[in-house]
Amino acid sequence: MLRSLLLISFTVIFSSAGFSQRTCGTVENYNQMILKNPVLREQIENEVKAITDRNELTKRRTQVVVAIPVVVHVIHNNEAIGTGTNISDAQIQSQIQAMTKDFRLLNPDSLQPSHPFWQFTCDVLIEFCLARQTPGGQPSTGIERLNRGLDWSMSDCNNILKPQTIWDPHRYLNLWTVDWEPGSPDLLGYAQFPGGPDETDGVVIGYTNFGTTGNVLAPYNLGRTVTHEVGHWFGLQHIWGDAFCGDDLISDTPPQVSDNANCPTFPRRPFNSCGSNANGEMYMNYMDYVDDRCMVMFTYEQAVRMNSTLYGSRASLITSNGCSTPNPGISENEIFGQKISLYPNPTSGHIKIRVAENSSESLNIILTDVLGRSIKHFTIDNAQEFMDLDLSEFSSGFYFLQFHQKGLSTIKKINLIK
Repeated sequence: MLRSLLLISFTVIFSSAGFSQRTCGTVENYNQMILKNPVLREQIENEVKAITDRNELTKRRTQVVVAIPVVVHVIHNNEAIGTGTNISDAQIQSQIQAMTKDFRLLNPDSLQPSHPFWQFTCDVLIEFCLARQTPGGQPSTGIERLNRGLDWSMSDCNNILKPQTIWDPHRYLNLWTVDWEPGSPDLLGYAQFPGGPDETDGVVIGYTNFGTTGNVLAPYNLGRTVTHEVGHWFGLQHIWGDAFCGDDLISDTPPQVSDNANCPTFPRRPFNSCGSNANGEMYMNYMDYVDDRCMVMFTYEQAVRMNSTLYGSRASLITSNGCSTPNPGISENEIFGQKISLYPNPTSGHIKIRVAENSSESLNIILTDVLGRSIKHFTIDNAQEFMDLDLSEFSSGFYFLQFHQKGLSTIKKINLIK
């Protein structure tokens, strides 16, 4: 019997199972964050609820593939490229390729139709590319090499490394490869859940668990650590719910006693004490703890949840130009966009629009939801430097304001909180 979708307390969701070989630090990272800043608990809990609330709407939207621009920050100890922590371009490219195959259900080791869990496998419709331009519009390989030394802890990554090196998290998925401190020999990586601070957003991975070639070590040498952590970054929980018979908020994953390690034999724990059927636990799911060669799938409901996050709090990635080769110079639309700013953002309803130059031309504004549906139109004649916009009639959530003036256009994201 499959679990029903249920929003439960984060004190249960994030309790640690703590007895497997693969070690993901995402739950520990969350606990450290809310201990340091208790306000974050409410923010992230609200985002969990918002993701769940958007699920049904996400199922009805047009199915399109979205490419996410990725920047990989290689943290090394002054080694030559391709040596030690200064991993090669080929190793980085192999990770992007592996992750894209996993999310698009193009991995050659995916389940066959004869397998009982094959019916639940799903193409997430998300791909990844190495960024082709920097936040400032300069050409880029999507790889940034930084001589910052060895022995990184999660705390140092959050307090020092990430804030000092992160690219705009509203436009890029930031990945860091590091050498972990001696006190964390089993840690493979960790992610930040949706709703956390901008300055620490992204995923950190041990350099020997990144990619499928080069300086990678079995049994975590097929890129699945990044697939697992990016699943968290898109809002997924561990499949066992981080508790004995826990709930991962996904309705098509079987109930599970705890995490699974190594490479179990199917069926694993059939008719377990949590209520699984003869097929047992879905240990081959990317959100379990098995070896890379044995995790091969996301389910349909997991795909829905990740897309609910993408079209919600991470919607600005959809319109990011990070995967595009920059044109020489700055376009007129970019210049137009730089002249318009919004504050406060987040807003409780009333927002000020600042336009760097007065204009006798009308400024047309279109408010859309995260699915691109037009909600309301505004026209401001003789646009002045400061203008007020009242959005208090709308419910909390992420929206986009499209600005059009004299053949130019730009889009700004707003977060409405009540």
